[in-house]
Amino acid sequence: MASTLTVDNIVGATSSDTVHLPGHVVQLVNSSITGSSGSANSSSWLDTGNTLTITPKYSDSKILVIVHHVVSVQTDNGHTRIDFRCIENGSSTEIYRMDFHGQDGTTNNTQRNMSGSGVFQCTNTNALTFKTQVQKASTTEGTWYPLWYSDSIHTMQALEVAQ
Repeated sequence: MASTLTVDNIVGATSSDTVHLPGHVVQLVNSSITGSSGSANSSSWLDTGNTLTITPKYSDSKILVIVHHVVSVQTDNGHTRIDFRCIENGSSTEIYRMDFHGQDGTTNNTQRNMSGSGVFQCTNTNALTFKTQVQKASTTEGTWYPLWYSDSIHTMQALEVAQ
């Protein structure tokens, strides 16, 4: 005979903070920015302006980071490539990285959705700040726009998953 346990609420023996359910989302933090930024053609990493801070509840949790940005590359007389990444700011650990290749020739303002995700392994319960960055990865001509369209919404989410 099978048993059934039905409850309306689970509370830890000493407090509700002591309930630890591996594999479950503990918290969700969302960050979004709207609008566009200026142009650049730097071969150094530049912040896009979108950051997110999450303070893990458990020191062994994993943080799933999901990012979405719209970028544009203007290529006038050649091929331009940019790199896009999300890092944990304190350790500079790359969570997600993607290359964007502008087209050859005179194609202007090629837009791309730079969406992806990655996982960061916590080692303590200190606050973590994630941010997105872009850089020009080629030496050819071209200009890129880290955040494109004035009405675009660029988002980042962090989900803490208990282990």
